[in-house]
Amino acid sequence: MKAKRSWLPNLVTLANLFCGFLAILFAVQGPEFYFRAALMICLAACFDALDGRTARVLGVSGDFGKELDSLADIVSFGVAPAMLVYQHSLYAAHWIGIIAAGLFVCCGAGRLARYNITTTTCKSRFFTGMPIPMGGMFATSVALYQGQINVALVTIGIIVAALLMISTLRYPVLEQIAFDAPIPIRIAFLAVFVLGLSQPGQWLFLIPVSYMVYGLLSNLVYALRPKAKEA
Repeated sequence: MKAKRSWLPNLVTLANLFCGFLAILFAVQGPEFYFRAALMICLAACFDALDGRTARVLGVSGDFGKELDSLADIVSFGVAPAMLVYQHSLYAAHWIGIIAAGLFVCCGAGRLARYNITTTTCKSRFFTGMPIPMGGMFATSVALYQGQINVALVTIGIIVAALLMISTLRYPVLEQIAFDAPIPIRIAFLAVFVLGLSQPGQWLFLIPVSYMVYGLLSNLVYALRPKAKEA
């Protein structure tokens, strides 16, 4: 029975992968297709959020689904966003842009490999390193931005996002922010989320940037907090 039920979460994961494939196809077809590419990446993120929950509800979580999910994620949130942001702006930085986009993909793959060999539970409140879907959303939001683009700033941002993915910094799961964070932080994230979705061409980047900054600040606060002395 368990084997028969496992097809559903795996199908959701494959939908994530297929969206990533479509995003790559759209990204290479020119500026008029960038929005469609970004939409596919966002849709892939929705499927990525659903597959693990579906597996846990059905009680079919396993190694196969975990590996398949990582393979889908490196396409949808690694290769596709890197291709999109390179086509959009990084190409203007020439070989530095190529290195930045390639570094993003490589660090995303490293992040996923480390996650797969780390023993975690579904109730874990933190990730080690920024999760690749948020890194992918950052690159995607840059490609959607309709204002004036500073290529040097974009390049630095992509490199920082790549390094955050392979860092050992603690990044909270979204549920932790939504339900356990202080009320002002929850309200601030809700406001950023609504603003980002209301005008994605202008403000979508605020969602991943806010998460990146929140993770950095929370790690700083944690490092400065007085530690209890051992008996």
